[in-house]
Amino acid sequence: MDRFFESKPVVYMSKFFDMVLLNVIFVISCIPIVTIGAACTALYYTCVKVIRRDRSKLWKEYKQSFVDNFKTSVGIWIPLILTETALAVVTYRLLSQGHTSMSAALIGICMAFFLFILAIMIYSFAVLSRFTVSAKEAIRNATVLSIHHGGETIYMLVMTLGLATMFVMGWKFMPLILLIMPSVYTLLISYFMEKVLIQYTPEEEQDASDEDEAVSEDMLYTEEHKEKPWYLEGGDKDE
Repeated sequence: MDRFFESKPVVYMSKFFDMVLLNVIFVISCIPIVTIGAACTALYYTCVKVIRRDRSKLWKEYKQSFVDNFKTSVGIWIPLILTETALAVVTYRLLSQGHTSMSAALIGICMAFFLFILAIMIYSFAVLSRFTVSAKEAIRNATVLSIHHGGETIYMLVMTLGLATMFVMGWKFMPLILLIMPSVYTLLISYFMEKVLIQYTPEEEQDASDEDEAVSEDMLYTEEHKEKPWYLEGGDKDE
């Protein structure tokens, strides 16, 4: 019987239900609007530590991350979302005023800045979930990372825009999308983000055994891999 519950189909099914539960908690956490930053930070942290690394309990880690990073996340979320809103409004007005060479250039500039701020937002909450930084430091580090790791940034932006398109086009299925997509999206993002963050994790935080074994990139990890700190699993500083 124990072997049945440890089989991969059963474990993956358990992971799926965990992700659905995590989505419900995340959506509820976002209702006050001002808490969205803290919810995104806790979602990323929980997805990586609990869903991918099989560490600790879902609610415990989500709540701890949400509470610990609430104040800082508000300092990130408010200025970035206000900037994104301003850029969206300016772009909309330019589009509604007609098409001239000047307006086309301004629209292009606004859209470029919109995507850049979006990239900073994606990195900021991931950085905050992993490191103890102020809001200013998180935004500054996110800006540097989004430029320095351009390839990963493009992939994550494409996935983010894909999710946004799904929300817009599938509004009739919004409850189903909210029930499934946030944690799936975050999990996919983490495969790129973790390869970036691992490069900035201090060497002294590594396990004393300094195991050189290659760690699988699968969602599930064997017990010997769990001997490492969870934030060092599945990553390579030389990647």
